[in-house]
Amino acid sequence: MEWLSLTIALVPAVIAWGITVWQVRTQRVRQIEDVYVARYWSLLDKYSTATLRGLDGHSLGPQEELAIRLYFRLSEDEADLRSQGWVSDDTWRDWSGAISSQMHRQPFARLWVETLEDAEDGRDYEFKHLRRLWHDRAYDPPPSGTLRGWLRRAPWRRSTGA
Repeated sequence: MEWLSLTIALVPAVIAWGITVWQVRTQRVRQIEDVYVARYWSLLDKYSTATLRGLDGHSLGPQEELAIRLYFRLSEDEADLRSQGWVSDDTWRDWSGAISSQMHRQPFARLWVETLEDAEDGRDYEFKHLRRLWHDRAYDPPPSGTLRGWLRRAPWRRSTGA
């Protein structure tokens, strides 16, 4: 009888603990995503109207060129966070599409080619995720851990579509 009482007390406690851990982790993921969205908007504020419209042929000032190059680093960081499990599926679908589109617009595309040359010469990040995203808009960085990979492929996780 004592085991039954103990089981009746422990099962709800374990379930409550699991729900709490899940809620805390979800909240932490949202906080990280919010920080990166704020960083994105701070870079966006540094672009000229011509750059925001995707026009090429205008000269970029040093601050605007720096902001575009920092955008590439920010995007690589976001993809890296995704592989570590700190970016949700829905958010990554939004971010990856936006990153891919932005990288193919001018003057971003021109600066991306220059950035890749710098990376090849060892003067900049490796950009392993952005290189893949450049060629494949649907690229989703592989999970960095075995458990994370299994959880991302778990049968109860359904795609909500994009």
